[in-house]
Amino acid sequence: MLIINKYLIREVFTTLLAVTTVLLLIFISGQLASLFSKAASGALNVNTILALLGLKSLSNLVFILPLSFYLAVLLAFSRLYRDNEMVVLAACGVGQLRLVNPVIKLAIFFALLIGVLALYLAPWAQDMSRKLINESESSSDLKALSAGRFKEIPGGSGVIYVEETEDESGKLKNIFIQITERTKNKNKNKKNSGNETIISAAAGSQMIDDKTGSRFLVLEKGFRYEGQAGVNDYVEIQFDKHGIRLTDQELLDTRRRHKEKSTQALLDSWKSRDIAEFQWRVSLIFLSVILAVLAVPLSKTSARQGRYTKLAVALLIYIIYTNLLNVSRVWVERAEISSSIGLWWVHVVMLMVTILFFIDIRKITESFFYRRKSTR
Repeated sequence: MLIINKYLIREVFTTLLAVTTVLLLIFISGQLASLFSKAASGALNVNTILALLGLKSLSNLVFILPLSFYLAVLLAFSRLYRDNEMVVLAACGVGQLRLVNPVIKLAIFFALLIGVLALYLAPWAQDMSRKLINESESSSDLKALSAGRFKEIPGGSGVIYVEETEDESGKLKNIFIQITERTKNKNKNKKNSGNETIISAAAGSQMIDDKTGSRFLVLEKGFRYEGQAGVNDYVEIQFDKHGIRLTDQELLDTRRRHKEKSTQALLDSWKSRDIAEFQWRVSLIFLSVILAVLAVPLSKTSARQGRYTKLAVALLIYIIYTNLLNVSRVWVERAEISSSIGLWWVHVVMLMVTILFFIDIRKITESFFYRRKSTR
């Protein structure tokens, strides 16, 4: 039996590596397209792309690994059924229940791995990626400006446009800046209005104050217009040199997302959203184990049906499982159900479904109708 367990574990692990690689490549390709798009628009620093890609891949492994393990068990066992190896094992007295033993051993190992990822590494990766994005978006470094493109000023207060840049000297030519100072309007039916500042200059460069370390954009030979949109009352200023202080957007570390909070912070909190987030992280551990065990009876096929016969059914079960967890998570966040019930009822239901799959329902139904027919 030890040899059979090693053989089954090797088959599952080999398939797991292949499935995980495919899913990870699909995720990385999608993330790269999104990150390069943000970098091209100037919203993201090019130097942070690789770091962000690594952090996002680490944080999303908690979703990729359970699905990979589930599909690996399903595909590996389906191949054994297709090649009639399961028939040989059944003839040797190895049934489905005995096949669960190596799967559970491998599932416990992956449950521990997913637990470390979900409870510690994924929140840390989410937090670090958010900090990198905030720093990149809030950075007002002129090197991030692309010639011929509008770039939003940090905080969304306006835009800046540079027609031409010199790589060696870092000097900018033909600069246009639009800044809006928003003011709250008491009338809710009207949009917030404020003063508009339009600046155009022939050239500009960055200057750093040696004493304070503050950065300034020094504009040369231009005009500054101040006024309110739609009102014929504005101020026009012509200048030879005009300095604008460049300030970085303040990072809002105090309003961190729930995904970025540490597990200890969630445990110390009594807020419904924090409780829901903690139960979600723990649920990923139960999900990986239950799905792995469910894949054993689900993989049962005949030699004629092929290896991928039950793949659509398996994916449907996975979608239903995860959607139920998401719905329950929202219910806990809104305090519509008790936190003691929380997301746990979903795992209980799926555990019962797994037990039913191990029971040959067709034989039970046929024997039931046979008994009723014989009594008549």
